[in-house]
Amino acid sequence: MLVNREDIIRYIPQRWPMVMIHDLMEVSETHAITGFEILADNIFIRNGSLAEPGLVENIAQTAAVQVGYICMQKDVPVPIGYIAAVKDLKIFNLPIEKTSITTTVTVKNQVLDITLVEGKIEQDNQVLCSCEMRIFVKLKS
Repeated sequence: MLVNREDIIRYIPQRWPMVMIHDLMEVSETHAITGFEILADNIFIRNGSLAEPGLVENIAQTAAVQVGYICMQKDVPVPIGYIAAVKDLKIFNLPIEKTSITTTVTVKNQVLDITLVEGKIEQDNQVLCSCEMRIFVKLKS
């Protein structure tokens, strides 16, 4: 594990209670893998499951931690990213509280300030959610 839940907020702009990733397990210039334990006090828990907005935010934060980790390794400022678009969102199942999910993002393309990633959330080798996400990246001023 590269980063655990105690240190994860050093690499992403989100703060509690909006943090939707706990552990950075793997990272490269083209992908990242995170883990997230779904706790009962999560703001996106609905009827005992992590609701759809929590899944989308989990994918976005996995993309954010990839950039944040790489920037910090290079000692350059960490930019802020904004979800510009979500395409082909497929939700097959919602994870229940007191379980963990694993999220993978893969960078498909980067043009100027827009990064296109594919995101996938899995639990017990089952895909729960997938989408394509366009992220607008802006350096902090």
